[in-house]
Amino acid sequence: MKIQEILSQYLYKEKSLTLPGLGRFDLNPSVNIYDLKEEGWPADTISFTTNRNAVLDESLLQFLMQQTGKMKPLAMSDLESYISNGMQLINIGKPFPIKGIGSINKTKDNQFTFEQGSPALEKIDSINTDHVRDRTVLAEGEKEIDFSHEERKSSKKPIIILGTIVALVLVGWAVYLAIPKKDKPQEPETNLTEQITPADTTTQQPDTTASVVKDSVAPVVPAPLVDTSSLKLILETAATKSKADARIAFHKTRGRELSLLMKDSSTYQLILLVQKSLSDSTKVKDSLRNWYGIKAQVVKPGN
Repeated sequence: MKIQEILSQYLYKEKSLTLPGLGRFDLNPSVNIYDLKEEGWPADTISFTTNRNAVLDESLLQFLMQQTGKMKPLAMSDLESYISNGMQLINIGKPFPIKGIGSINKTKDNQFTFEQGSPALEKIDSINTDHVRDRTVLAEGEKEIDFSHEERKSSKKPIIILGTIVALVLVGWAVYLAIPKKDKPQEPETNLTEQITPADTTTQQPDTTASVVKDSVAPVVPAPLVDTSSLKLILETAATKSKADARIAFHKTRGRELSLLMKDSSTYQLILLVQKSLSDSTKVKDSLRNWYGIKAQVVKPGN
């Protein structure tokens, strides 16, 4: 089943659907989609609330894994790829259709608008889930894979040879240090009286100019260096470490390496290091907002 069909079925079942980077869809609880005789529904059956900072719900992720039979990273990757392709359509002025829900457009002032579509009348209990099997339960006649192997007989001969070589080297070094070194011959003292010329006997006044100038000049303290070759951006914040770790894993599947900064016990920041100067921060933030719907904040130098 395609992911857009799974999303509509999730909305019909849970009455609410949140897509990361877009917002939340809410289904009117008084409308039963499966009781509709025709492919149409009353106006305002589905409402949309824009939230570019929306994150993936764990219940939606589990639903995707159940219906596709894929592992968690692959299910997350499929959803992010689907939303990314939809954002590309929105950015070039085309609607982003979601089957069974509607379509999202973007106005000239960069605001999302939603147009309600037609329902997908396939019931959720009719979805084929035979391909999903608990990997922890063995089928009848299936044997558990044995990852053990026969213990290898280790030979101590190479270890003995290596130990002997190291011992010989240490003994040779100790003997070298124990050998007394011959004293170097001292150079004969020169007759200083023969080297003194008549000019040397004159009394010279000490030059105090250099010392006065040296004492009067204050030492120059170098200014502290600030690294302007890169900048840090706060992509998201989370209330718990588990949610923060989940979001870091999500970004990692898309090739973005983030670090975690804990401001306090209830605030965790996801940091992206960009090899750009601080003067390019506005351009970088605009690119993240336009292409991925990420509203980033710059971490000031020194924080």
